[in-house]
Amino acid sequence: MNALVVQPRRLLMSARRDGACSIRTPVGDSLDVTDYSPLPMLDDLAELERELIDAARAGDAPAGSGLTVEELAEDNDPAHEIRARLLREMLLGQRGTLDPKGIRVQGARITGTLDLDNVAACTGLSVTSCVVTSTITAWYASLSWLRLAHCRVGNVYADGIRLVSGMWLDSLRVTGTGSAGAVRLPGSHIGGVLDLSRTEIINETGPALFAPGLRVDGNMWLRNARLGGVSERGTIQLFQAHVGGALILRGAEITNRAGSALSADQLKVEAGLNLDEVHVVGGGRHGAIRLIGARVGGMLSALESEFTNDDGLVLDIENTHVESKVFLPITVLCSGFRPNQSCDRSKCVDINGFQFGALEMMPYRAMPWQEWLHLIRCHTKAYRPGPYQQLAAAERAAGHDGNARRILIAQQRDLYDRAPKALGNWLTRRFHWIWGVLAGYGYLTRRTAAALLITLAVSGGLGLWAGHVTDGGHHIAERTGTFTDATGRPCTSVELIGLGLDRGLPLATNGVRNRCDLNPDTNLAAKFTVAIWLTQAMIWGLATLALAGYTGLVRRTT
Repeated sequence: MNALVVQPRRLLMSARRDGACSIRTPVGDSLDVTDYSPLPMLDDLAELERELIDAARAGDAPAGSGLTVEELAEDNDPAHEIRARLLREMLLGQRGTLDPKGIRVQGARITGTLDLDNVAACTGLSVTSCVVTSTITAWYASLSWLRLAHCRVGNVYADGIRLVSGMWLDSLRVTGTGSAGAVRLPGSHIGGVLDLSRTEIINETGPALFAPGLRVDGNMWLRNARLGGVSERGTIQLFQAHVGGALILRGAEITNRAGSALSADQLKVEAGLNLDEVHVVGGGRHGAIRLIGARVGGMLSALESEFTNDDGLVLDIENTHVESKVFLPITVLCSGFRPNQSCDRSKCVDINGFQFGALEMMPYRAMPWQEWLHLIRCHTKAYRPGPYQQLAAAERAAGHDGNARRILIAQQRDLYDRAPKALGNWLTRRFHWIWGVLAGYGYLTRRTAAALLITLAVSGGLGLWAGHVTDGGHHIAERTGTFTDATGRPCTSVELIGLGLDRGLPLATNGVRNRCDLNPDTNLAAKFTVAIWLTQAMIWGLATLALAGYTGLVRRTT
């Protein structure tokens, strides 16, 4: 009899009315599992194994051994053991039709490798309060649901698994080994939720959770989970993963001295990303939390969290986009924050290209923009214009134009301090500094106008001063008709001030020089003339800056 071979991932399952499974091939032929020749099965079943089969067929839960997980880990009584091979036989239908409630194992030692590779079953599997003595493999398996809760297991390999309802790994204790990862879910598709709350996953030679390309249609929970790994690429690896709900790591503890604690480049979360009360310890040059190019459809929250990386960035959110609010208190990154003061930059972040809807400090309480500005200036390794521009745009959108101007001024100061070569040569840098002092880089035109008025006052003061300085019987500034007389006639104070303004103002005259002017025959007239020329040059420059500032012609975004 010729065997028909069909790739497991190409099969389409359906449940018959009698509870059995039928398999439909891509060409439409329907195959009943009962058409196959009987496969080898375990014999000499123990009492606990027979009870499990009867309970699964009747839809009941077996009583189990009654021992705790700690007691089972030390127990060697064969009466408390279930062979892993039996679970595969039951899911394949070799032990008869199963109730839709599925297989429920509790309080037992499962011996051998739990091999679910390529199993296509119409029901699910629940293993609770058990000890699995070896590895669990479920490569490209297809089940209704899978639960491994309150258990102790070795490695869990579930590459490409397909689960209709969800996957519950809550309170699971995994002690894995190997660079491939302790728990593997790459390319898997979880139709409902993925729950790893209170789970402990430890791998001393690789990542704890390796799940690039994972797709979860519902929420993904890692509340109060504890994960430790040794991998340069991360303890938790969620590259290009997609979570249809929220990703919640509240209260989690994630450690990795060799690399990132959480690596999730190109992660997409449709709802929020919750990092509240998370304790993260990373190592290496990559961020302790790395979310490059991630997309978060809801809020990003990191309240009362602690991020540590002695060797590099603590947070890398370059080109990350958060649609809603960001709850990121400055105390997470800088415990000694003081406004307008620098710090030791012990914790650095990369926020270049980071986009957000709004900044928040606590729910229903606005985060001061000064904190985020401090984060940009004092906790980034290099000057980048993008974060300043994004923060200014957020403040401007909120109607805080004054705050936006202060942010952009701080950007120019940071440019001068940390990237002076971008400004050009020494002369250009000097001009940049003067420009900032006098015009606030084009954002403080009132300061420019004030400087212009002061310069005009200086010009008028020079004219007044010249009228009170004598030289050989003449004043430096006096009546024009007495220049050649033995003794000159002084001008009035109003005329002297007008003289200074007339000589200082560019392209304008008040006619006072027809009556009162500097006497060129005096020794100090040339010096006063040069001084007034300098003030005239300053008036030219300040007037130009004031006009350009009001029209926005000189505002830089470098």
